[in-house]
Amino acid sequence: MYRNFSATAEALRARLAGAARTLSLVVAGALAACGGGGDSAEPPPPPPPPSVVQHPVGGTVTGLTGTLVLANGNGAEVTITASGSYVTNVAQGQTYTIVVRTQPVGQTCVVENGTGVVTGPVSNIRVTCTTNTYAVGGTVTGLAGALRLRLNGAADLLLTENGAFRFESLVSHGSAYAVTVVAQPGDQACSVEAGTGVAVAPVTQVRVLCSTIYTPPPPPPPPPPAPPAPGGLGIGYGTKALVFSWTSAPGATSYTVYEDPDGAGPSAPVQIGSTTTTGLTYAVPVLLHLRLNATYTVQACNAGGCSAPSASVAADMVRAVGYFKASATTVEGRFGNRVALSSNGTTLAVGAYGEGGNTGAVYVFTKSGATWSQQARITAPNGEANDYFGNAVALSADGNTLAIGADGESGDQKGTFATMPATNNLASSSGAVYVYSRAGAVWSQQAFIKANNADADDLFGSFVALSNDGNTLAVGAYNEDGDLTGTHGNAAYAASGAAYVFTRTGTSWTQQSYLKAANAGAGDFFGIYLSLSGAGDTLAVGAFFERSALASDPADDTLANAGAAYVFQRNAGAWSQQAYLKAPNPQAQDRFGVSVILSGDGNTLAVGMDGDSSNYTGTFVVPPPSNTLALNSGAVFVFIRAGGVWQSQAYLKASNTRTPHRFGNNLAMSSDGNTLVVPSYRDDSNARGFNGDQANTAAADAGAVLVFRRSVGTWAQQAYLKAPNTGTGDRFGGRVAISGDGTTLAVGASTEDSGSTGVGGNQSDESSTNAGAVYLY
Repeated sequence: MYRNFSATAEALRARLAGAARTLSLVVAGALAACGGGGDSAEPPPPPPPPSVVQHPVGGTVTGLTGTLVLANGNGAEVTITASGSYVTNVAQGQTYTIVVRTQPVGQTCVVENGTGVVTGPVSNIRVTCTTNTYAVGGTVTGLAGALRLRLNGAADLLLTENGAFRFESLVSHGSAYAVTVVAQPGDQACSVEAGTGVAVAPVTQVRVLCSTIYTPPPPPPPPPPAPPAPGGLGIGYGTKALVFSWTSAPGATSYTVYEDPDGAGPSAPVQIGSTTTTGLTYAVPVLLHLRLNATYTVQACNAGGCSAPSASVAADMVRAVGYFKASATTVEGRFGNRVALSSNGTTLAVGAYGEGGNTGAVYVFTKSGATWSQQARITAPNGEANDYFGNAVALSADGNTLAIGADGESGDQKGTFATMPATNNLASSSGAVYVYSRAGAVWSQQAFIKANNADADDLFGSFVALSNDGNTLAVGAYNEDGDLTGTHGNAAYAASGAAYVFTRTGTSWTQQSYLKAANAGAGDFFGIYLSLSGAGDTLAVGAFFERSALASDPADDTLANAGAAYVFQRNAGAWSQQAYLKAPNPQAQDRFGVSVILSGDGNTLAVGMDGDSSNYTGTFVVPPPSNTLALNSGAVFVFIRAGGVWQSQAYLKASNTRTPHRFGNNLAMSSDGNTLVVPSYRDDSNARGFNGDQANTAAADAGAVLVFRRSVGTWAQQAYLKAPNTGTGDRFGGRVAISGDGTTLAVGASTEDSGSTGVGGNQSDESSTNAGAVYLY
């Protein structure tokens, strides 16, 4: 269907021209009737112009599905609503331009051959209409995998990244579209928003939202039943250690060992270790006598719980006593004549002055876990027979500084040396001290020290003491005979004795002080025993042959070998005597001051008096009246300091006081001052281990060690210790040392006779006279 808009206009113009001609004829006739005519008549009008020839211009429309409006340039429009022919008229010779004035909805129509000049009918102008198509897309957010989308159930799109997306397939105008998820990414769920509709323009609003799926874990399987209690709990023994073993329990994944420290007492069992195996080694963390009644159990455990405890077993703590021998045991080696422990009890130094014809050696043992082993054997670089290297030893708190006395060394050098001077023997038994330091597990000599007034027979180095940090060293020379200025030759000071203090800066040592008793006298043996406080600012010195009868009269000289103790205090590097201490009721041959020991803070001092001859037993605040019913049984006095003033706190006697036990001949004290170890190195009981028969007298000079404990100012005996291989003449307790923390006790027996070597050897061997041994409790 079409409209011919040019033919209509031309017909109208023809009708108007005909009417004009008719009107002209009427007018002319009227004029003639009125007498017009002749020469006065009007001339005839000119002929009309020839008619303009119109030609149809058009063609065909294809593909149209809506309403299309065409126009000839800016001219009249023709509206077309269906595919087919169309035409318009354009005058001969005119230019035509057929254009799309209005596109049909959802389609695009394109004109071909639409321009030209009319010279005749035009019928080749083609108008082709096609339906519009649109891309479908949008955005993806939250994607963390591979997602597959589908358009209208057919076209798929794989997406692996967030952002914009678009399907390659297009949809026609007016067609429905639907975007769906056909394959979700792993562990995610993606949903589509605005994913359906009818396309009337490019689709960009589809939104795909992805989120991680929380998948709750499957419920755990029910726990297995708790295992049964393990059986067969047994105990083996190491050095101050218990080695537990038991049989496995079905279903057990771990085992826990418990200790009831007092057996059936009021304390509850405590866990001491866990393991996944059927064995556990336990280093006893306290003095062994504190676990004499302890019992042990083991529990089996798994995810379902723990079994009931196994049957309890008790340990034989005698078998846990450590037993140390030299690595090269020798007759008369005297291993154990001196002992020292680090503050935590993991380093042990042992002197063996008798090795090599009294040349001497020092052994160092260390603990790793629950195992002890020898770390070093140290000998003097200039060692000679009768030097007695190792006759005195001291350790710093960390165990990394070791001082060794050799009171028989005979060089005539004076002062301190970083390297060894040339050896000579020009001052017999003048004595020397060697200082060693440890780096890692390696020991090296740091200094060689002589007194600045060294003289023959001074026995410098007969006793040594170190401060906790190892930077202050006190050295005894009990046979020194210098006067108060240090000058030798005055007979009034023969064997009066002296103490020397040295200090270390970096690795360099210098002498800081030369100390004599304010009442120094010949034969006093001042310096026979020394003790330094932890900070090194308080020094106690024993003089067990001092002869004054009264503390108030130091000049008195009437009681042979009554003995005295002196306390010196350092202030800003200067030392001065603070106290002169005597037994409350001095007696001749008491030997008060044969040993002295200070607490870490220097405010508790114990003084041994191994010549005390009273027959009392136990502890006293006030000493009872003196008697001589137990000659040389020995005693210990404890003093405390407050505000620089010293006063007696206790008088201690052994629980089996007897002649001639020499109770108090040497001492050891924990850093807090509350545990005091007192040997009776000539105790004659043949008991073994802990708290045995103290009344027995079948093993002369076997030796014993007594442990006292202070609680709220009151002292009480806690234990009576014997060697596990008690032997006549062993002199167990000849020297003792306790760790600063009070958990480890070393006891020397320098005349013990076993020929075994190393740690844990054969205690029943009696093949090496006076080889010596050390025991660890």
